[in-house]
Amino acid sequence: MANVPTAGPLATFAVAAGPRHGELHPVPQPVVVIGRGAGSDVLIDDDSVSDAHARLEWDLGAWRITDLGSTNGTAVEGVKLAPNVPTPLPYGTTVRFGGVKLQFRQVAEADPAAARQSFAPPPPPTRLKEERSGFRFPVWLAVLLLVLAALVAYAVWQTVRQPVPVEAPAPAAAAPAPAPAPAAVPLAPLPVDSLAGDSALVDPAPGDSAGADTAGAGAGADTAAGTAP
Repeated sequence: MANVPTAGPLATFAVAAGPRHGELHPVPQPVVVIGRGAGSDVLIDDDSVSDAHARLEWDLGAWRITDLGSTNGTAVEGVKLAPNVPTPLPYGTTVRFGGVKLQFRQVAEADPAAARQSFAPPPPPTRLKEERSGFRFPVWLAVLLLVLAALVAYAVWQTVRQPVPVEAPAPAAAAPAPAPAPAAVPLAPLPVDSLAGDSALVDPAPGDSAGADTAGAGAGADTAAGTAP
């Protein structure tokens, strides 16, 4: 548990500035994680500190500090550390985690070398991905199937909601047009001689008949006179 040493701290971090000046953060074991997260061994409750900000460990007879890729960085005596590069940390050195300035102090009666020999690092936390076994259905595939199903449902709905076209009745057959009347054949004009001959066949008018009778009577008288002795 963070900030709870089992057999006395191996070292301490003292707040070097601010309203919490002098407050101590003990280092309970030879390998600790410093940060703001609940799982940190050295807990620094400040918004400028990352959940897992840095790691402090006793290695090869000296303390070494390593920045764990924090957001606001780690600086030793004003020099910013490169991420994931162990840097020696002597006692009395000023360290800045984010915006929190601390001083690394030694504990006289502590024996970090002996603690390191008997130290067994805790097993790394099991990730959720490692706990799951068997086949995992990809999330992106599930989303794709849902989208395809929605598109198919929309297409079916569009098809159902459209009215079925009704075929118009076929138009009635038109009555056949009447046949055209035969054209009149023009009559050829009669010859003049024919008209004269035909006029003799026509009955004379009443006046003409009387004249004819008179002429006949005269002709008859003349004939009788010639024949008398």
